[in-house]
Amino acid sequence: MMKKLQFVLVCVAALNGAAHAQTAPRFTTAAVDQGREQFHRTCSQCHGRNMVNAGTTTYDLRKFPVDQQDRFLNSVTNGKGNMPSFKDALSTEQINLLWAYVGSRGGKEL
Repeated sequence: MMKKLQFVLVCVAALNGAAHAQTAPRFTTAAVDQGREQFHRTCSQCHGRNMVNAGTTTYDLRKFPVDQQDRFLNSVTNGKGNMPSFKDALSTEQINLLWAYVGSRGGKEL
């Protein structure tokens, strides 16, 4: 009986942890705000203020897949197409803050 009770308690704890992980925000409000500031300093000239642009000559970041963080980080770090590399201009922290802004759809998906 004691083993069954322990098993049930472990299962409940695991389910509770999984539920918490699903509801925990991916980004903090502070990270998104700092990312927005960095975006406006570094990216808005091409990608538009608040990521708003026609999407004809530069990528419309409002449509960037939020499950492709590695792709975003690689593109910003190494450049892609007409976009230059920012590995010498931005720190890893700054690039991650940009991802918080873009990956949260400008803070709309917190």
